[in-house]
Amino acid sequence: MTPELLPLKSYDTFDHSASKRNLHPQDAAGWLSRLLLDWANTASYRFSSVYEASQSMYHALIVCFGSCIFLTGVAFLVSMLCNLLGPVVLKEVVCSLSTLAEDDPKDETSVLQTICAWVATLFAAKVLQALSDTYARFYSEIIAIKLVASVKTLIFRKTLKLNAQARRDKSTGAITNIYMLYDVLGVAALAGVSVIVAMLGVNHMISKWMFACQRVYRRSKDVRMKKVTEVFKAVEIVKFNAWEERLMGQIKETRAKEMKDLFKRRLLACLSVVMLWGMPVFISVASFGVYAGVMHRNLTPAIVFTSIALFQLIQGPLHHPQGGQYITKKVIVAIQDGEFGWDQDTTLLRNVNLEVKAGDFLVLHGTVGCGKSSLCSALLGEMVKYNGTVFVGGSVAYCSQQPWIQNMTVRDNILFGLLYDRKKYEKVLDACALTADLASLPAGDSTEIGERGINLSGGQKARIALARACYSDASVYLLDSPLSAVDAIVQNEIFQKCMLGLLKNKTIILVTHNPEIIESPHISRAVTIDDLGALVETHHVDNPIETEMPLMSPFAAQPYGAVTCRSKNEGGPVETDLLIARGARTGDDSDRSNFLDLADETNECDNEMALISPCTPSTEAKLRTLSSVDTTELEKLGKLVDEEERVEGHALQISSDFWLGAWSSDGVNGDRSTSYRLSIYTALGLASALMVFARMFMTAVYGLRAARRMFDAMTKALMHAPMRFFDANPIGRILTRYGSDVSVVDSNIPPLFSRMSSTIFSVGCSAVTAAIVIRWKGLLLLPVAYLYYRIGSFYIRPARELQRLSKTTQAPVLNHLSETVDGGAVIRAYGRSHVDRFEATHSAKLDENNKIWFGQLCVSQWFSLHIQLVGSLLVLVVTTSLVLLRHELGAPVIGLAFSYALKVSQNLERLVQALSQVEPMMVSPERLQEYADIIQEAPSRLPLDPPSTQHPETWPSAGSIKFNHVSFRYKDQGQLVLRDLSFSVYGSEKLGIVGRTGAGKSSLTMALFRINELAAGSIYIDGVDVSTIGLTTLREKLSIIPQNPVLFKGTLRNYLDPFGDFSDDELWTCLREVGLGSRIEAEDGKLDVLVEENGENFSVGERQMLCMVCSLLRKSRIVVFDEATAAVDHVTDQALQRVIREVFRDSTVLTIAHRLDTILDSDRILVMDDGRVKELASPAELVQMGKGHFFDLMEEGGYLDRFHQNNTIETPTTQ
Repeated sequence: MTPELLPLKSYDTFDHSASKRNLHPQDAAGWLSRLLLDWANTASYRFSSVYEASQSMYHALIVCFGSCIFLTGVAFLVSMLCNLLGPVVLKEVVCSLSTLAEDDPKDETSVLQTICAWVATLFAAKVLQALSDTYARFYSEIIAIKLVASVKTLIFRKTLKLNAQARRDKSTGAITNIYMLYDVLGVAALAGVSVIVAMLGVNHMISKWMFACQRVYRRSKDVRMKKVTEVFKAVEIVKFNAWEERLMGQIKETRAKEMKDLFKRRLLACLSVVMLWGMPVFISVASFGVYAGVMHRNLTPAIVFTSIALFQLIQGPLHHPQGGQYITKKVIVAIQDGEFGWDQDTTLLRNVNLEVKAGDFLVLHGTVGCGKSSLCSALLGEMVKYNGTVFVGGSVAYCSQQPWIQNMTVRDNILFGLLYDRKKYEKVLDACALTADLASLPAGDSTEIGERGINLSGGQKARIALARACYSDASVYLLDSPLSAVDAIVQNEIFQKCMLGLLKNKTIILVTHNPEIIESPHISRAVTIDDLGALVETHHVDNPIETEMPLMSPFAAQPYGAVTCRSKNEGGPVETDLLIARGARTGDDSDRSNFLDLADETNECDNEMALISPCTPSTEAKLRTLSSVDTTELEKLGKLVDEEERVEGHALQISSDFWLGAWSSDGVNGDRSTSYRLSIYTALGLASALMVFARMFMTAVYGLRAARRMFDAMTKALMHAPMRFFDANPIGRILTRYGSDVSVVDSNIPPLFSRMSSTIFSVGCSAVTAAIVIRWKGLLLLPVAYLYYRIGSFYIRPARELQRLSKTTQAPVLNHLSETVDGGAVIRAYGRSHVDRFEATHSAKLDENNKIWFGQLCVSQWFSLHIQLVGSLLVLVVTTSLVLLRHELGAPVIGLAFSYALKVSQNLERLVQALSQVEPMMVSPERLQEYADIIQEAPSRLPLDPPSTQHPETWPSAGSIKFNHVSFRYKDQGQLVLRDLSFSVYGSEKLGIVGRTGAGKSSLTMALFRINELAAGSIYIDGVDVSTIGLTTLREKLSIIPQNPVLFKGTLRNYLDPFGDFSDDELWTCLREVGLGSRIEAEDGKLDVLVEENGENFSVGERQMLCMVCSLLRKSRIVVFDEATAAVDHVTDQALQRVIREVFRDSTVLTIAHRLDTILDSDRILVMDDGRVKELASPAELVQMGKGHFFDLMEEGGYLDRFHQNNTIETPTTQ
């Protein structure tokens, strides 16, 4: 059966409109099927509404699925009753055969007719059981699909509201079996019942301990997943700082704790299973002991084997325990007496009073950490409001300080679900200065953006986020520092075209540090937040200037529509080294994945699927090479199924049954005493249970050892993978490996191997026993065995492929959830329609996964039905053969063979199911091994690394850098982003690096740190070619303060000094040097204050200053500042420049910046364009030239007068 033949397209949990669905087979079925499935209702929304009303999962489950659950329960009851008929038939057949041996042969015909009737009844019951059990499981799984989809939808909605719920479930046991036991054994059955009660009591305690261990294990797993997520989200920072080995050690520590907790749970599971496995033995000992020893009754074969069958039926169920005053004043945004905080204990903003009228342009500024971004969050309803009133009278567009970008095309990010309007769209692109950037991309605005905008520079991400806000055509625009990541020319262009042009009649609240904007006559007013958290007006313009004259010289503003955009392509077309197909990652300086093209890696896969799981060869080919998947451990795992152990265990079990048969044949007149027979039977049963414990224990030990080694191998490979791997693989894909795949290897594969091997030996021993008993008539079983083989082989292929598809469709759900959580504030700011759209997208992605689940359900229940029908045929063959051999076999042997025939059918079904699960489950270790085998970076350490005979211990001592004809790309055969770059930096020199977005500034840093290897040329530090140095050795000698600061969750001390290398005095000294000493001293925990996930309790500026503290602690000879001060105010910027001059006076400092204040005191300025050196000289020399890119930046930004005053040079004449 191929996946194409399954009715997957027709199953839809969320949308049941006829226009979007093909006719489902269930729709064409009879009224009963429709009644059971209730396809016409939208299950998830119905479930959600009921659940939200009652807050009870059980109540919602009953209301929504009650009728279907009831009918499914009836089907299960029919299946159970049919299953109970087996021991009854066994008793009647054995009793009848015993009668034949004693009575007159004349009665043989009538007795044989009775036996045949019972055998036919058993066969019919088995067929009915197969049908009822299959359909009951099928429809119960349908309920499960709907329920899981509903609960996931609830969780997704609660995620948007920062809330969630959970539920539990349990099941019950087998009272009917106990009643039938009493009918067979009489009062002696009460001894067995007392054993059951005692065993259940003990097992209940073990189960409680197991659940407690499970909770601890899940917490450990969550800790491990959080650590993995944290590390791989910040993998670039990890590589910059050479933290791979140390963070890998931390991941291993969390993994070791998880494995320890899992082993405890496994050990308790072993005890629980042994108790359940041995229960029939213990019940038999108690019941038969009382029956024969106390009551002095004769044990007959009918009583013995009927009781054994019932004991085994008792054993089965126990294996499965249990979200109009302001209008008159034309005010559109207002806060009155507002007090806000991020939790219930701390107030951040106090006595906030703000009124913004429609059409106002309000500028919000202030020192780092004063609460500017928090005020925007308060207006959006994201903060806790303790007091006051918040009013926003219109639609809102929000541009967050850290731009939120989706893993979609540029156009889709800007449209954000709205219809495409070409004229409007082009105006927005022009106003946000994106036209030139999009023109440089091979696929234009159809270029796909990597996850979290990884293939874009900070400036490009900020402008795309701004364009999304502009295109929304909202009433109110909350713009949190969208201009901080662009240079002065682009900043001027956006201010003029976008804020004073496109958004001219809109209400704008802009957060900025730019003094020219703060003092501009074009705004309505400017406010700041004081030390007490209150708003203070610093600038007010009664009649904002709307004229097109550039009235403010410092900003040199040009009129909207009349600005000349200096294109990156000016002077000629963009040179490309490779034609990249649609979907290529293109962009700018940090635009590493600018030039990443997933298409050539996934050209044989569906585009959406390819983002989750790369195409792999056929599973048959993979399974032929499964020895590569941690061969040693998997071999041990196969050996743990120790044949000797298994044979002994099953042999002991069969021996105990034979012993009972011999005992019943001897009756009370035998030579042996009852106590002797009972002791032998007890010893055999206990030995069998002990073997089961040994098997499960060894499974746990070797299984967990294999899982740990595979996890460690994958983690090591990922930590040393090249950066281009992470550019091409979304974080969701990696987390899927660490989540579901690791869980399968940890928890599913070892028990599966154990269960499969145990079932193989059980089937083998039972088949051999039956074959010995029925002799040559065992040949009749060969056609039945062939049917099992055909059905199993027919089932395995679609089961395997559907399992792979299930994995592939899970990751888009996780990716979408991750994106939604990150951009929750932005989504909510755009209004309810966008929240609904994201919920609908989540439902659609979830439905894709549910379609595969539905396909798996159809295939598995088809298999279950047919395998049970063949099992019924097997029982018929064996029982018929036993009747024909009645004269040659005694009643005890016939009873034993009959009981094994009843059991072998179930074991064969379990065997084929287990075998069919092996291949799909082996997909998980295959996927882990796939990551363990990825291409690695260059070695971390090399024999000639300093200190060595060739390199001094103090390398680098001077800090000189030489780029010699360097060419650099982010992907093999990709487009060059640095082209034949040659220049030198002297030791201790301060070099400023500027250039338009996409010029290659951040790429220069990537080349220096060897994030990717050079395409051509070489880089020297103090005369040493960096390609001859180990990566970790090189990166430990360098420091970087990145454009996007990343803080790991934990204490501040752990973030600043994650490995305990520095004293508290050193930490405090560096904090005070960057101006954060008083801020941290005000915290209750001081250095032990908690850092929230992503550093949310620190502003972006504070996070960048904390990054600078880390750099100060390392005392590196070479330090790179990549837009490190873009998010701080000018006062803080000047303070940080002082720190750089004083603390790093002996270090070589490379400063990448858009803000010219940051680099004007540099020794030299490197101007880059299109990956090449355009200008390189001191600031004074570049200004004296009177032309060039740097001079244009100085002129546009209004820095010339200030620079002349500070440097007392003559102003050149501009041509």
